[in-house]
Amino acid sequence: MFASNCEHKNKEASMVRRVISTVVLVACAGIYALAATERATFILTTGERKSGTVVYHGGQNENLINGDLNLGQDNARDLTFHMAQVAVIDFVGGRPAPDEISNVPASGHYLVTRDGNGQPGTFVNMIGGDTLVWRNQNGDEQRYPLRDVRRIYLNPDSARTAFRYRGTGANAVGTAGQTVLAPGAVRVDANQPWTDTGVDVKVGDLVSFQGNGQIAFGQSSGQTAGLDGKSDVRSPNYPVSAMPVGGLIGKVANSAPFPIGSNQQPIRMPASGRLMLGVNDNEMNDNSGFFSVIVTRTGQNRK
Repeated sequence: MFASNCEHKNKEASMVRRVISTVVLVACAGIYALAATERATFILTTGERKSGTVVYHGGQNENLINGDLNLGQDNARDLTFHMAQVAVIDFVGGRPAPDEISNVPASGHYLVTRDGNGQPGTFVNMIGGDTLVWRNQNGDEQRYPLRDVRRIYLNPDSARTAFRYRGTGANAVGTAGQTVLAPGAVRVDANQPWTDTGVDVKVGDLVSFQGNGQIAFGQSSGQTAGLDGKSDVRSPNYPVSAMPVGGLIGKVANSAPFPIGSNQQPIRMPASGRLMLGVNDNEMNDNSGFFSVIVTRTGQNRK
């Protein structure tokens, strides 16, 4: 009888241990599931690709902090890029279909979900380990699980270049009848007042500019601009007062600056001398990013 009781108690103890072990395993599995994060590739405006894990910091578990996007690496260190440096956040890889690219607007942010639907709006943040915060064109805040996101386009012009799609209405460079002034693109850094193109022009010359890229004119979220500038930010103190902040501008020697933007029609040079390019801002220290610009002479002064 005593032996039978002991055997019964041992069986009960063994069963309890099994139940506890099962609970622990399920709990651990739950912890690992909660800790799981999405992998992504940051396609930079330079064309470089950086892959890693979408990581989160701070009390709010945010990825975008002070204008910087963070990408975790296997060595437990983060790669940090200002949002103006990132053309696309890609969660699926590969090359997008032509239809996807054709639906991306010329400027602004664009979201494509894994079911193929796209919508313009504003990227706000990635939070909580698995959530995209997005603001649609009506100003409404929306949330999507990252597992449902295909790509987030932050800089459409640079994205088209990275995926080797030509921009809408882009003119070919170096075709018959044109003289390419620069062997490649001129890098126009946003934190420099002016960039020397290395090109001398004469008054009356016709010069066209084919640019792409996005710059940041401050450290706060949303302070980014494409070639045409940030339309709702203007100041009489900017080099070209009629143009919004951050737009692509030019000048010849010490003559008055003129707007360029995304205009690909030839511009008649107002003076003779060295051609300079810049961004339309009067405070350069907090700027970052750059425009890539190809300069092409389409007609010369015959005088």
